[in-house]
Amino acid sequence: MRGYTQADLAGELIPRLIVPKSAKANWRGRPGLPGFGESARFWKKEWTTILILFLFFRILYSLLGVLEASGPDPEPLSGGPVYEAAATLLKQGAVSHALVNVWFRWDTVWYLKIAAFGYSPQDGTLAFMPLYPWLVRGLGALTGNYLLAALIISNLACLLALLLFYEVALGEVRNNDIALWGTFLLTSFPSAFFLFVAYTDPLFLALVLAAWLFARRGNWLAAGLLAALATLCRLQGVLMSIVLLWAFLAPCSFKRLFKIHHEVHAPQRTGVRGTQRKVLISSFVTLCALCVNKLRKPDWLAVFLPALTFAAYILWLRLAGWGSIPATLETHWGIRTVAPWTGFGLFLQRLIGGQRVFIDYVDLSLFIVMLVLLIVGLFRLDPGLSLYNILTLCLFFMRGTPPHLLDSFSRYFLTLFPAFIMVAQLATITIGSLRNRILRMVLWSVSIGLQIFLVIGFLDWRWIA
Repeated sequence: MRGYTQADLAGELIPRLIVPKSAKANWRGRPGLPGFGESARFWKKEWTTILILFLFFRILYSLLGVLEASGPDPEPLSGGPVYEAAATLLKQGAVSHALVNVWFRWDTVWYLKIAAFGYSPQDGTLAFMPLYPWLVRGLGALTGNYLLAALIISNLACLLALLLFYEVALGEVRNNDIALWGTFLLTSFPSAFFLFVAYTDPLFLALVLAAWLFARRGNWLAAGLLAALATLCRLQGVLMSIVLLWAFLAPCSFKRLFKIHHEVHAPQRTGVRGTQRKVLISSFVTLCALCVNKLRKPDWLAVFLPALTFAAYILWLRLAGWGSIPATLETHWGIRTVAPWTGFGLFLQRLIGGQRVFIDYVDLSLFIVMLVLLIVGLFRLDPGLSLYNILTLCLFFMRGTPPHLLDSFSRYFLTLFPAFIMVAQLATITIGSLRNRILRMVLWSVSIGLQIFLVIGFLDWRWIA
């Protein structure tokens, strides 16, 4: 938020397709970011680069899938009534087997079962939110192939998420190279292949990024609605109510408070403790007055749409007699919901005394990297983005008793999009200053190599995340 006007925010931070004419007319150009009046385009050349990047990985994963399908079918590590019901939806044939059915793995099984046969309080499906299965059901009815429909939705959402991530990064750093490099880092992240499979990650990421962009624009109703849809996609979307409320209050309050404090109270500084106390009290009263004045507009109510959506869904489950999501997680999945600090303490216990498998070391390494990025981001990123990171990480630790050290954390980290903006900035500063592109390519190659290794394991029914 950083104190920009609404026109500046719309001009600099929002994709050209959704900026109103009024914002375009009032936009004043800034160096490195041409105004709409100067070069309004339907498509950016950077988007072409992102499209090529998306196609590269999509083709790479398809080739790996074909390679996996050419050998003997791996033994599924998932079974039971849910798997058997979802397996009846698979289409037979060499093409379907090599390009589609090979992605019938892990959580995909559950989403297909929900899409085709609905929820049941007896089979553990209540642990999965409904938006993605609803979309799969709609497109699956048109295509006649539920798994193909799920892959189409995920890949379209992935492409949209990459484009939106570029726009968010560009708005934060105002540098095309850093924003594009951040997009490269996101797609080459070891677990980024989950953005291309039939999981909820790409859809959730796209909705959250779009909500943030609309919040930057000042369109709080659209931001709230998109965040509400994100909540129906994954429960962590409810955290966007807190993030959007911060984004709503921060621009008008803290920047103006600093200005008022500097212009009005600075001349009165005498070093006397009583005078300093009066300045602090006056500044606090000014901040409260600014927040109250901002809340006089009804726009702020839209930021609570994610929380209201979450509450309505939980209430519907109870009224339908289906129980609750925490009870389902504990009964069917063996995962107890705890406070974040309790979950972190349990993680430390597993870290000290538990047994390890390969993916545990991957999760732990990525967790350390992300933790460092989140700490550095406190000083370099917009406070709203840091708030989103902290709240999301706390939510991850509410899974108190997972079967692994940091169960699925490597996949969950994909939603911490501000961290990828942060690492792009750091990589550009450290690597760019040395003018060493070889080091950048080594970093990218190692990450992609680990990603390919994890994709092969995923296709072979190995637990990744």
